[in-house]
Amino acid sequence: MDNKESESWDEERYLELNMYFKVKIQGMVDGDPYIQKLLRQDKGLELQDLVERMSDHDQQLWEEFIYLDRIKLHMDMRNHLEGRGTPYKPGHGFSSGSAGDREDPQQPW
Repeated sequence: MDNKESESWDEERYLELNMYFKVKIQGMVDGDPYIQKLLRQDKGLELQDLVERMSDHDQQLWEEFIYLDRIKLHMDMRNHLEGRGTPYKPGHGFSSGSAGDREDPQQPW
C-alpha cells in the first residue's frame, strides 16, 4: 500500500458507510418492485442492478465506500501475508467472528 492509500484510510467513515449501505440495500431488496422482480427471475440480482437504482448522491457515496473497501482489503491481505492481524478463513474472509456474527447489525459486511 502506498502512503496515499494509508493516509486515505478512515475506519470510522468506512464503518459508517458500511452500515449505511447495509440498511440501504436491505431496504431496496425489501421494497423496490424492480429489484424484487429481478430476484424472482432466473438471471437473479447483480450488485450493479442495485447501484444503478441508487440516487446520484448514493452512487457517489458508494464509490467512496468501494475505495475505502479496497484499501481495507489491501491492508488485510498485507497483514495476513506478514503474519499480523486476523488470519484469512475461507467463508469468513479476514473476519474473526463466526457466521452468527454476520447477523450482528454492528458488524461490517
